[in-house]
Amino acid sequence: MPALIWTAVNGRICQNINSPLTGAGLLGRSLLRVLSVDPGFRTTNIVTMELELPSSQGSSFSLTVYVTDSRPATFMNTLFERLRTIPGVEEVGGASHLPLASQFMPNGKFLLLNKQPEFNLTKPEDSARLDHLWNTAPGGEADYSVASQGYFKALGIPLLRGRVFEERDTAEAPHVAVTSESLARATWPNQDPLGHAIEFGNMDGDLRLLTVVGVVGDVRNRSLEKQAQPTVYVNYQQRLRGGRDFTVVVRAATPPKVLLEDTRRILRELAPDVALRFQSFQDVFSASLDARRFNLALVGVFAFSALILATVGIFGVMAYWVSQRTREIGVRMALGAGTAEVLRLVLRQSMITASAGVALGILGSFALTRTMQSLLFGVTATDPLTFAGGALLLTLAALLASFIPARRATKVDPMVALRYE
Repeated sequence: MPALIWTAVNGRICQNINSPLTGAGLLGRSLLRVLSVDPGFRTTNIVTMELELPSSQGSSFSLTVYVTDSRPATFMNTLFERLRTIPGVEEVGGASHLPLASQFMPNGKFLLLNKQPEFNLTKPEDSARLDHLWNTAPGGEADYSVASQGYFKALGIPLLRGRVFEERDTAEAPHVAVTSESLARATWPNQDPLGHAIEFGNMDGDLRLLTVVGVVGDVRNRSLEKQAQPTVYVNYQQRLRGGRDFTVVVRAATPPKVLLEDTRRILRELAPDVALRFQSFQDVFSASLDARRFNLALVGVFAFSALILATVGIFGVMAYWVSQRTREIGVRMALGAGTAEVLRLVLRQSMITASAGVALGILGSFALTRTMQSLLFGVTATDPLTFAGGALLLTLAALLASFIPARRATKVDPMVALRYE
């Protein structure tokens, strides 16, 4: 095969490998961008325990009655007290939904009301009035979470204004709420949100007003890649319902593995029949990135394998090119060409064809990577740094693959080469 065809093959190899390299680079940069996102909470040295709260008859969700069963809150109070006795424990709390543990987060519409609505929901006409109120009254949409006073400190969620829940916020006391910063800013712009009342009964059936007593930092509950959603936190002592999942978080100065034995023992003593699921919060955080890591690993393995094959292919092409031009190289050396000049000759030929292939590969990558836009975060499908990095890596691989044949060319004996021809 003529040498010209082999050099074309060399360029074609570089062209075909550029796209997977660029794709892997974009996914890698996206993962780094995701990891650099501030989730709004801490994850280290925290153990999570997901359990189902004990329930009693009549404690299920309903829009027709206020739910007043105190068993779940009493159980959680006892559990929190026992967990605080474990050596090294710094904070204990809990919430109905842990950030990043699930893509699902209950949300709905809350109302801005000045006074407690008075409805007898056993009457059809009052139920219709309530439906009309929810459809016409001012309000907004927010995620809904039942939390304890220690939950915010355990996860390091900052208190920005007011206070979080306290022991005095019992079931008999006026019901209170803590909102996220984004909700307070959107709902009460240029106002102090503290003291304002909202009604969020469509989430748990309790129509009693919630008075805002505090504002905390935003938390990315669903995913690190999605903006933090407005959130309303209600007190577990006032709105906790039996038969629901609740996640306890324990932060300690000791590693999570050390805590597991003690926390499991306490849970078994208090509720031997309750199904439990223990995890470190770092594992929960890591699991939320599994899909992105899988995509990166899949494309990365393909790109690495292709890069190795391309390096071997370029090496073979250049080795054949040198063998085809042995006489020419011998003549050059017989006329006084030095080792450096021969080395430059071979490498220059390799870089010309490789560069042409890289350039064509970049054009092809523009079309391919646009189909990956939904998989990217924080970078565009035409990110210049990634394209430049992929091109540079491929060029270096081509240079490395060409170096051995080039060195071999410098070892040609002019007399032997000319005698052979």
